[in-house]
Amino acid sequence: MKSAVVKFEIDGKDRRVNMSADGSVQSQNVSVVLTPTDVPNMWNWTNGSSNVPVHIVSNGMSAVTISIRGYSYTSSVFVDRHHDLLDILNASPAQKQRVTRLSAPMPGLLKSIMTKEGASVKKGETLFILEAMKMENAIKAPVAGVVRQLTAKEGIAFEKGAPLCAIEPNAE
Repeated sequence: MKSAVVKFEIDGKDRRVNMSADGSVQSQNVSVVLTPTDVPNMWNWTNGSSNVPVHIVSNGMSAVTISIRGYSYTSSVFVDRHHDLLDILNASPAQKQRVTRLSAPMPGLLKSIMTKEGASVKKGETLFILEAMKMENAIKAPVAGVVRQLTAKEGIAFEKGAPLCAIEPNAE
């Protein structure tokens, strides 16, 4: 049975799990099963004796957004050797100087902005709260740096992919 490696970040730490085609997930410290439901993009995560609803939406390429217990995580899905190559590319000097553009991961209403133009942010720091499907989703800084081009305004509805800000690497 084919499996894929799902890479995501929780609380500033990179995580990787192996997911097989039947929905079972294996990692060093977790073993769970995701079971499909009758609702599109909704799964049940079996966590011991309880079932937790999980909303999973694909971008049609290699990324998925996973919403669970009110939090959303963007994950990339590749075979393991592709992750190794991406790790090498991300460690390059050119990548460290690249400006990162942060956009809305899904359509929704921007409830709050927790940063400002010129603010220094850490990787994983919450910058925005976006309400989508009656759930509040924290949008976090994908990299450390300085916030630039802050175009987002509180109370405005956004479509998926709408620009929120750019993050420049810190001057070293």
